[in-house]
Amino acid sequence: MYHLTPVRTSAVAQLRTEIEQKTTFTLNRCELSIFETHKTAENIRLTFGGFTITSMMRGRKVIHTNDSSFSYLPGETLMVPTNAEMVIDFPDANHSSPSQCTALIIEDAHLSKHLEYINDLWPRDTNQGSEWQLNPDFFFLQNDEQVATLSNQLVRLFSGNDPMKDILVDIKVKELVLAIMRLQHCGSIDQGIGSGHVNERFKAVVDYIRSNIRADINCRQLSKIAYMSKSVFYRMFTNEFGISPNKMVLKERVRYAKALMNNHATNIRSLCYEAGFSDPNYFSRVFKKIEGMTPSEYLAKNATNRQSS
Repeated sequence: MYHLTPVRTSAVAQLRTEIEQKTTFTLNRCELSIFETHKTAENIRLTFGGFTITSMMRGRKVIHTNDSSFSYLPGETLMVPTNAEMVIDFPDANHSSPSQCTALIIEDAHLSKHLEYINDLWPRDTNQGSEWQLNPDFFFLQNDEQVATLSNQLVRLFSGNDPMKDILVDIKVKELVLAIMRLQHCGSIDQGIGSGHVNERFKAVVDYIRSNIRADINCRQLSKIAYMSKSVFYRMFTNEFGISPNKMVLKERVRYAKALMNNHATNIRSLCYEAGFSDPNYFSRVFKKIEGMTPSEYLAKNATNRQSS
């Protein structure tokens, strides 16, 4: 997984509270808070007064929603709509191993300006005619290299002394919002969310990749499925998802390999071929690039999770 770089936690003697102690850095129209918890706790309720992007830095939380509960782990990012309540457990936190996460709160009006700016400068290419949208009600939990990198950069900027940090933060927030919107479009395909969130032609392309995961797939084939020229398809697809069609093929092959691992498959060489790769070494390199860990490390993590569950 791609992890955020933890910052130094407070000394026990300096704690104002052992549960969700908050250190806040405030700029124009947005603020960043770093929360740390030093003891186990249950049913802690938090509400944020603006659209919030949280990222887990260390430890583990359990988040409760109306429908389910899930573990929130280092490197993952979670979106929280304005005034939405989070109900949180801290099953593992203690003085020697506290939990720590960030919360970037953006004023709703400022978020709207970011979206207007992105739509003006990088209009979304889509046959539906819809603009870039950030759906705050579309629950988002993701471990992603770009999001983790941007979150790390924002922590350094907020906590630093650069006199131009208001401007620099504004640029990084725009990048982060765009990255999350693109990930939402990928998620829309998985969730079956309808028109306006993802181009239906691109959905057909991804469906084709998944149905032919072991086939030799190239961009020309995919452009024909989308009924576009190769150059137009490449540009529009990359704008929509933030990755090229060829990288989407690799991402889907890794996704398929993970599904096999989650279903107890353990032979990495066999997994490689089953997922459409022809070289186990290349498979391992691609897997690590996308997941932030090697196939062997992913298998070890799965084994540990099964033992603890």
